[in-house]
This record gives sequence, structure tokens and C-alpha cells, in this order.
Amino acid sequence: MTAPRPAAPLNRPQPRSVRAAGLAALLLTGAAHAASPQAPTTPATVTGATCPADWRDLDPADLRAAQITATRLTFTDARGTDSRATAQRGALLLQGPATGGRRCSYFVPPSGMPDRVTRGFVLDTQVRAVPPTTELGGTWVRDANTGLTLTRADSGHWTLTGSLTAALPDGSVSSANLNGPLRHDANRWTYRDGRCEAQLHVVGNWLVAADNGRCAAPDVTFGGLYHHVR
Repeated sequence: MTAPRPAAPLNRPQPRSVRAAGLAALLLTGAAHAASPQAPTTPATVTGATCPADWRDLDPADLRAAQITATRLTFTDARGTDSRATAQRGALLLQGPATGGRRCSYFVPPSGMPDRVTRGFVLDTQVRAVPPTTELGGTWVRDANTGLTLTRADSGHWTLTGSLTAALPDGSVSSANLNGPLRHDANRWTYRDGRCEAQLHVVGNWLVAADNGRCAAPDVTFGGLYHHVR
């Protein structure tokens, strides 16, 4: 009686030439995939975001100063669509926080306030950030009627003095003064005197001030952007 023939193995080894050809094909496929160009990254659309006409609607702690590095910059809306507002290389901007590679930005003329018209979203690649100044001592001016002076004593403590004059709707004139210690708290400086509280944020070469509305007459504030004059 003839013995049954053993079954063929399920995974028969392939000839060496077949294995080599398969490996070569795999390596060529991987090299072609690695060499294929990557699609450029496009900044995301800032859905629902707006750039308010009044820059003071932004959180002072989120602000930064920047200088335009592009030859000519055109402000856009949140979707990246160009507007009519433009600015040239070297101009200074006050900017909000980054969202999708863009920032709500305001053109700031020399010794002026952020522009309500020349504003919009700007790509981070079109500007460079301006680091906070370390020259805090001296006089800072918001306008012809409002100024602050920061003084550092030999002990290292800082003092804030300030004055404000404003015309009221009824035709009268309101004036207010600040005079007291200035304390550093995290990323801001704080002044307190009775019911009045004011905060100063160093933003590039500017000071951004905000108060609680109790440092002067109602609807009169020390808040705003200050330029260093001396």
C-alpha cells in the first residue's frame, strides 16, 4: 500500500530573486512619496472674528506691538479678503492675540492713537514683534491734556503721578490727579488709591493704561495709549 504524500506547506518560501524585486519596488515607492512636495500651509479663516473699531475693546494683557516688514501691507478681514486699508514697511502696529496665523491690527502714527480706519487682520509673517521697552522712567503722554510720570526711587520702588483735564458734556471742565506707589504684578503695573485703581501694560515702546472708572469724573478715564516723551 502506498503511503500518502505529505501536504505542501502553506507558506512556501519565495525564490531570492522574487524577494529582492519586491523589496526594490517598496523602496522606490517610499522614495517617491518622500520626494512629493507638501501643500503650502494656508492660515486658517478666523470664523466669526471681528476687528473692533475701538482697540480698547481688546484685553490689554493680550496686546503687542509690531513693525511691518513687508514692502506694502494690505489689511484683510477675518477670511483673508483684502480691504482698502494699507500701510508701508516700518510702520508700527498695535495688535491683538493671534488666531489662525492672523492678528487684529491697528496702524499707530507717530505720537498718535491707533487708527480706527487703518485696521484689520494681518499675517504674522508680514511683521516682527517689538519687545517691551525697559525704559519706563520719565513722562508718558496720551494727548495734550493727559500725562503720566513714572519715577523710580533709589530703593527700587516706583511712584506714579498723573494729571488729566477733560471737557464734560455740560460745558464744565473736570480734572483729576494720580499720586502714589506703583506695584508690579505679573505682567502689569498696578496703582491703587482709595476707590481708584489703574493698570499699566508695557506694549512695545508704549504704555497702555486702563482704570476702573473711579479715578476721575464719570465717563472720564486715564485709559489709553501713551507715548514716552522724556
